[in-house]
Amino acid sequence: MKHLKRKLTVSFNITLFVSVYFLPITLSNARPWRVEQIPNGNKFGCLSCHNSSYGGSLNSFGLSVESVVGRGSRASFWNSVLAAKDSDGDGSSNGEELGDPDGDGKSTDGAEITNPSNPESKPQKPVEPVVPELDIQKSKSPFSFNFETVKGQKYEVQATNDLRNWNLVVTIEGTGLEIMFTDYREALFLRQFYRVKVKN
Repeated sequence: MKHLKRKLTVSFNITLFVSVYFLPITLSNARPWRVEQIPNGNKFGCLSCHNSSYGGSLNSFGLSVESVVGRGSRASFWNSVLAAKDSDGDGSSNGEELGDPDGDGKSTDGAEITNPSNPESKPQKPVEPVVPELDIQKSKSPFSFNFETVKGQKYEVQATNDLRNWNLVVTIEGTGLEIMFTDYREALFLRQFYRVKVKN
């Protein structure tokens, strides 16, 4: 019985020793100085490269970093190649997410900073306006209108689509009678305005 107790005591001591000995090794992978080498790295700290804020296993961005610089190295690793990668596959490059799209180490003022290892975290890209196509249909008959004239007087028929910029369409010499003007040009706008000016 005494022999059994001694054996259990020895076994427990060895187990306790192993657990205490290996625990620091598991949590020692983080490299605090690398946070400063990443643009805006302080926003996410160790979570920029690790799955835990205490270090440990590397996330997708951390694996990209490891492919550039070896473990334990203090060499600078941020460059245009790493910036161009999309480590988390969310459609935004690492540089876009960290506010340095070209990887020159200079952050863009006002940039939205997101986590390059989290596909659910990405900058909101501006939505480009969609310009609708206008379906301009020709009238079955050309547009026309009549106006009274004075014989020998010249008239300018002008047109515009915005009521600001008027363009000369044709100059007509008066006959003393009512004249019909017809615009045979192809329609370029949905709406067009006309006016007749007496030419001095």
